[in-house]
Amino acid sequence: MINIINNIRAIPNQQKYRYLLIMLSCSMFFAPLVFLPSLVGNPDLCGKLCMRRFYLLFPGMSPADLVNQVQVASIGVYMLATILITTFFYGRMWCAYICPVGGMPELVSRSLNDRWKIEYRALPQVPIRYGYFAVFLLLMPLLGISACTLCNFITVPRIFEAFSGGAKGIAFIFSAVGLVNIGLLFLLGFFASKGRAYCQFLCPIGAIDGLVNRLGARFHFTRHIRVERDRCTGCNICARNCMTGAIQMKDRIAVVDQLSCMSCHECVDVCEWGAIDWRAAPKEIEPKRKKKGVEFYPQPKWQAIYVEPHKQGFQEKRKRRWRAAVLFGFFLISALLIGFSPSLKAAERHPDPDGCFSCHAYEGLEYIDKQGVLRSASIDKNHYYSSLHGSVPCKDCHRKIQDYPHKVENGEVDCGESCHVEEPSEGKPYTHEAVVKEFKDSIHGEGWSKGFTGGNRIKEVSENALPSCRKCHRNELYIGEKSIPKFKEAFDHLDTECGRCHQGEIWLGQFGGHILRRFIGARWDKTDHNRVCIECHADYERMAKVEIENKQTGEKKKAGPRFILASDSYAMTLHGRLLESGVEKGASCVDCHAPKGFRHGILRDENKKAATHEDNLAKTCAQSECHGFATHPLNKLFVKTDLHDIDMIPSMNKIVPIDRSRLESGWAKALFALAPIILVIGIGSLWWSRYGDKKRSVIYAMFGGDAFQIKMIGQKVRHKGKKNIQTKKSVHKDRHKTSHHTKDKKGDSE
Repeated sequence: MINIINNIRAIPNQQKYRYLLIMLSCSMFFAPLVFLPSLVGNPDLCGKLCMRRFYLLFPGMSPADLVNQVQVASIGVYMLATILITTFFYGRMWCAYICPVGGMPELVSRSLNDRWKIEYRALPQVPIRYGYFAVFLLLMPLLGISACTLCNFITVPRIFEAFSGGAKGIAFIFSAVGLVNIGLLFLLGFFASKGRAYCQFLCPIGAIDGLVNRLGARFHFTRHIRVERDRCTGCNICARNCMTGAIQMKDRIAVVDQLSCMSCHECVDVCEWGAIDWRAAPKEIEPKRKKKGVEFYPQPKWQAIYVEPHKQGFQEKRKRRWRAAVLFGFFLISALLIGFSPSLKAAERHPDPDGCFSCHAYEGLEYIDKQGVLRSASIDKNHYYSSLHGSVPCKDCHRKIQDYPHKVENGEVDCGESCHVEEPSEGKPYTHEAVVKEFKDSIHGEGWSKGFTGGNRIKEVSENALPSCRKCHRNELYIGEKSIPKFKEAFDHLDTECGRCHQGEIWLGQFGGHILRRFIGARWDKTDHNRVCIECHADYERMAKVEIENKQTGEKKKAGPRFILASDSYAMTLHGRLLESGVEKGASCVDCHAPKGFRHGILRDENKKAATHEDNLAKTCAQSECHGFATHPLNKLFVKTDLHDIDMIPSMNKIVPIDRSRLESGWAKALFALAPIILVIGIGSLWWSRYGDKKRSVIYAMFGGDAFQIKMIGQKVRHKGKKNIQTKKSVHKDRHKTSHHTKDKKGDSE
């Protein structure tokens, strides 16, 4: 701990303010506050805040596809544009002073000893950076490798989220993908000299930012890191302290590479001769106007538009005041008339032709049935009239009820029956028969679609684990609760206009909802679709009991981990994160599994008619407002991207044990390769902090430090061991010479 404190104290005072800004940025962007992302309704830096994915290039991509990608990450586009504009005029201020994802590893690295680190700054970082950037833009999309799986904009926020107790953060850091990314964070961040290796090589934002920084440095009026060559003494302290290796000593003069420079100003802070500074390049001072060598001041003022001064007399002022007073009075009278105008309401309608509310409208109709379940026969009229079936007479569904009192079993409902409500476009009785048929042909087809009564809910759950009409659909309000504000905003005139003939509340809830709801979109959005699916698929014990039957052999086998954890793996994908943050561009479960028809025809992947069958995946992904380029032949691997990759999630419990397939995945193998390296460097770092040589003024990294001295600083490597050996040899040689010289002297004297 003392060594960490000493390392922090050794940071130049001006740089400590920069680290304070980075720590403030971490608190604003990351959990537990997440203050800045929450301002735009986002839980993290993904989704519409992402600054990395919208410029990916796919074969066969059209301008419409690019616009679609920009719309998905609209706020990220604005953020990146702001960063690039700032970089052009003032250097890479975002990377050096604000970015918490790159700043946090740098701060941790600065607090650790420099000996047991990896020195990346001597590598040819410009070719590596832009080579990887080309892979990121072109090759990764082509191969179907998600950019999200190698993204520190996910990794670092998830670490903060995990330490704050967030379930998603904990799940990520214990997944195979999460552990590999954390391993890269250690090797390219914590254990990297100066902690910015990821920024140097793998950050696509940094790659674009570096190009803009290089362009901006060509202009005299922009502020960037510049060197006064006549002042440079060749002390190389700026090159040793540059966190990105952007400064190289050439002929004992510091040279700045603007493709790598982050404008952190540390080189300015440590230069004692003022040879390097963050400034605009001065122009040659020449007077703008001369006459026979004499300067004339002030300089002329150039104007683009001439505005004639306004001359206003007393009469004109009085007319203007009268006009203003008349307008104010007009608006005041209009407001008073609107505020006190009486609203007309029509008589309340009672659409209960069967007379069921004569009994069921009473409160307190509770009883205990034969199964010992407390039930209620009371129905809230207002809720029923405003619900989906508010215009449907009771006997349209409960057809066997003819007498009073009626038997419970006579209340059975068949969702495939037709009702007396006419379908407006065809004038025929409305029916769910087509929906039920599509449901029966799906993998959920053995679920209940008829025989529903108030007393057989327990039987339905216990005898059939498959979904039924009643499990997914309830007689909820026709206009959902979350759509009420939008509905009222769009039709705030209903009570004053339509209310002249119809009573506002009843008409708005029963009839207005059916007609006007369509103007604000579908009753269910994609989040509602997912909610219905997750209610079942997030129940791991229930999913573990599912048996999958082979249609050819008739053999049944228990569902595997990939099926049981499908809801968790989907939540970690970009589609799941987009919908979580309110971006409707994300794909819901039914968008992929049942994109056509009535959204009930979900089939197994092996079924050739399934939307997720390998022969149909391209068309499914290319549907409206999705990946229109998916049908291009070169995008076959992209289309086959696994959206239920269990390497994205940890093993849950005994229900889903870690099997051999998970240990043999590519991510698991990468983790096994990174773990020993991290372990060795970590142990070595601890050892050096306790027993290392503290007297050395300059300590270079053990791995790559020699190359840094030779290439970046331009000095010979001096190893302590070799120096001692050389010193001993020279001392022995001098002694030998001395002994001969003494003998010669004795001989002369004799």
